[in-house]
Amino acid sequence: MGHVNVPEGLKEVIQQNSEKAYPQIIMEQASYPYLFHLSDIRENLIAFLPVTKQMHVLERNAGCGALTGKLLSMALHVTAVVESEEEADILRVRYENAGNLTVLVVPDSDTKPETNVLYQDQVYDMILIAGEFSKFQNELSCMREHLSDNGKLYVADANRLGLKYFAGCQEEYRGGYFAGLENYDKDPERFTEDDRHGEARVYTRKEYEQILKEAGFSGIYSYYPYPDHKFPSCIYSDEYLPGKGDLTDTITAYDYPKYLLMDVGEAYDRVCADGHFDRDRLQLFDEKKVFDTVLAEGLFGELANSFLIEAGNRTGEQRVIYSKYSNERARQFAIRTDICKKADGEKSVRKYALYPEGREHICHMEKSYEKLSSCYADSNGKIRFCACHTKNDAAVSGFDPGVTLQDVMERAIERNQTELVKRILDDYAKRIMEYGGKHLFTPTEDFRKVFGEVHFTEETEAVDICDIDMIFANILIPAGSEMKIEEAEWTVIDYEWTFFFPVPKLFVLYRALYFAYYQIMGGKGTPLDELLAAYGISKELKEQFGRMEENFQAYLGKGSVPVRNMQRVMGTKIVPLEQLLRQDAGNVQIEEMQNVPFRVRKILYHIDRQEYQDGSVVCCGWALAKTWNGKVLPVDIKAVMPDGTVVTAELKRYPRADVADALKLRRTCDVNLNLGFDCVFIVPRETEWKLIFSLGKRSAEYYYQNK
Repeated sequence: MGHVNVPEGLKEVIQQNSEKAYPQIIMEQASYPYLFHLSDIRENLIAFLPVTKQMHVLERNAGCGALTGKLLSMALHVTAVVESEEEADILRVRYENAGNLTVLVVPDSDTKPETNVLYQDQVYDMILIAGEFSKFQNELSCMREHLSDNGKLYVADANRLGLKYFAGCQEEYRGGYFAGLENYDKDPERFTEDDRHGEARVYTRKEYEQILKEAGFSGIYSYYPYPDHKFPSCIYSDEYLPGKGDLTDTITAYDYPKYLLMDVGEAYDRVCADGHFDRDRLQLFDEKKVFDTVLAEGLFGELANSFLIEAGNRTGEQRVIYSKYSNERARQFAIRTDICKKADGEKSVRKYALYPEGREHICHMEKSYEKLSSCYADSNGKIRFCACHTKNDAAVSGFDPGVTLQDVMERAIERNQTELVKRILDDYAKRIMEYGGKHLFTPTEDFRKVFGEVHFTEETEAVDICDIDMIFANILIPAGSEMKIEEAEWTVIDYEWTFFFPVPKLFVLYRALYFAYYQIMGGKGTPLDELLAAYGISKELKEQFGRMEENFQAYLGKGSVPVRNMQRVMGTKIVPLEQLLRQDAGNVQIEEMQNVPFRVRKILYHIDRQEYQDGSVVCCGWALAKTWNGKVLPVDIKAVMPDGTVVTAELKRYPRADVADALKLRRTCDVNLNLGFDCVFIVPRETEWKLIFSLGKRSAEYYYQNK
């Protein structure tokens, strides 16, 4: 979208509330402008940049100050430029206690650099243009002249060739499908005067670079905010590009809704949402699958959805080449992880607290390294931990060039090397159970604060110092040792979730197997219950460990409101091209069936999995209707509160050939019918709810009563 309007009452909301209240306000307002102007996810775009307390910063497109606060905390002084007095008033109220802020109003019509108050006698160490870049093209030469010797310009905006536009997202500013891809129906000759002074537009990577070079900029370096520049969760660069599978989270374009088929049944915690904000969009293909092809062909830099482009001489010995944010947690646990590269090529990993409340959590990591190394000394090097020390408010560790066990398993699955996968699982279970000390688990008060009450009917071993996140993705082995898996040394690279009290070893094993089943194995092969049982985790233990995980997630996210949920509350679904704005894609098959005369004899369903993740209920299973004439049909599915209120839910449907086989339905139904479902919706944690399965005049209910 283009310039996001200021919602009525925003100034008063800011006056009456602290920033800690913004997530809840966004949820209550269920409005994209509130999300855009108040969400601190916006700050992810710039938090990693090398801004220091000696620098003067010009923020050219400040709006209502979503990025300004972060700049104020980083820089000596910030000059924030807005287009209207309304925005200026909001900025002054929002940062009334900031002594290093100047707010200037420069109307959009004031495009002449020679009369612009920004470029009189001022010199800036950094200039930021976040969004609507094309409106400021004519100022670029002036900006360069008013940068300090080592100053840098940063430009953040969408890519005209972004993959989301091919998939059916509307153009960033002018709207319409494929408008940017078709170069706005312009003559092939680019950068006309009309472009420079007309309506905002976006460019390709080469076009941005050409524009900057024409203005006299050099030292151009590209970052790739993912999924886009407005609400990034990761920042990639040409020196650290995503690998295959790294972008398996379906693209979340928060201001452009999409028809989304979630991976909830195939991935543990990937539950992004639809949203209907200001424009519809199409879903012409699965972006995540296409991105894997794009990555394999080396085209990510051309087809990324957005850019953050740095222009200016490189300074300093170190550059951030990758940044990942963990915002959707309680403030004391929210962190940023950077991969840094020195001029000599040496890399390091640095973790920073996103808020002052998180500094203790960062310091905890060095202590965790020391205690874990001592606890697992009995492994004789078979389980070691990447060294970590605290420096300048960061937890710093080396960058290990090994390969993760998850990578090894994924490649083995691709090659149908089932025996290797089995060996990895066996070896993992053996090391987890054998090392770290051996004594029976007894819950402590600290344990209960994090994991809640547990009731084990069988004795289970515990480890005194426990890294519960010792999953396959966090374990490195030396490259080339994949076929000698039992002899390979482990290096655990992420031990953020280490607790200094006893935790059952089988819980660590349970988490690793659970993640592996859904994230690595795709929910295929041996059923989860059988997989867990093979490694000593009974159904009773699985139930207890599931409650522990749910309580841990609640502890981790206490007080936070995931942006996924903000989006889900706001949203309505958008259907594929052929059904756009006509009917709900999830029910297309059902509605078509309803046009044929039939009588439903009975409705059958089964809930395979039900969890509470990231503030959302995740319910997966299958459902079908049998008619009196012997047909089998999919059913309508609704999430409903006890008072009958229908809850907005995200619904993915897919074939379940296993159900057709088990119920001997192949003669009476097409095995490609969408009998399987993943349903995700938001209800308060302690609330009762039900799923209603219906077709025709028949219905059946699955009632969840909180225990």
